[in-house]
Amino acid sequence: MKRLLLLGLVLGAAVASAAPAATTTLAITRNGYVPKTLTITTGDSVVFANQDTVAHQVVLKPTTGYTCTASLTLQPAQSTTCTFGRATKYTVNDPNKNGSAFKGSITVNAAAGSTLTLTAAPKVVLYGRSPTLTGQLASGQVNQKVDLFAQECGAPALTKLMTVTTATGGAYTLTVQPRRNTNYEARFRSSSSPQVLEKVRPKVTLRKLAPRRFRVTVLAADSYAGKFVLFQRYSLVKRRWLTVRSVVLRAGSTLMTPINPTRVSTATFRAKIRVRLRVRAYLTQAQVGGCYAASASTTIRS
Repeated sequence: MKRLLLLGLVLGAAVASAAPAATTTLAITRNGYVPKTLTITTGDSVVFANQDTVAHQVVLKPTTGYTCTASLTLQPAQSTTCTFGRATKYTVNDPNKNGSAFKGSITVNAAAGSTLTLTAAPKVVLYGRSPTLTGQLASGQVNQKVDLFAQECGAPALTKLMTVTTATGGAYTLTVQPRRNTNYEARFRSSSSPQVLEKVRPKVTLRKLAPRRFRVTVLAADSYAGKFVLFQRYSLVKRRWLTVRSVVLRAGSTLMTPINPTRVSTATFRAKIRVRLRVRAYLTQAQVGGCYAASASTTIRS
């Protein structure tokens, strides 16, 4: 009896401590949105209330991660309530109105003790390597289906990658092999995890072919022909890498690997440099572009 009473008290305290979902109103007036920006947490709702004398259309982007009680095309005095289950930032606008008055945003933060978590390790991976996504259902339920979505750099939206099943403690895992910087998100029923970004470094290889003669090779899903690689030596005195020269890459072959297609960019070059120095090839962020992370080869001796 005492154990049952204690359990009841614990459960009661847990329910009492759980923050109830909140509802906030975003009014649509003749002068624009009031307020123009909102910050809520997953599970909260927003009431879009048309207080103008003409019809308004509400467009939310991204277009997923929320459910609404009615249409987002609102006649005067009409309203609809949308509940947000995905932690992200939404833009709000009326496509039929010009100007900034009818442009706003809703930032949805993950609630404490979120239903669904997601992490990636490592957070930056070499092209061709496979990071691991792990997460957990807060409920700890086993044999639950969790959908994993991915949005590769340059893609217009998230697409479904795979469905995984939770194991002991509600945990789940998936090994992925991104071709470019990729955002990942997990979804369970109406809840979504915060997105995690996995960055990808092109694979840069430097080889010594003969005294003062080297070859650099870059592997990635994109060609880097016409881009510059920096050939650098390490200065013990200055304790930093110094650029000896820049090298222009040219297009090589296309490899058929588990990540298809893999583009090869390469260059063979000479450099006036003493022997036995530590050297590397470095592809800067400016050269890799926005879909990759900067990358350096392993260090070799000149």
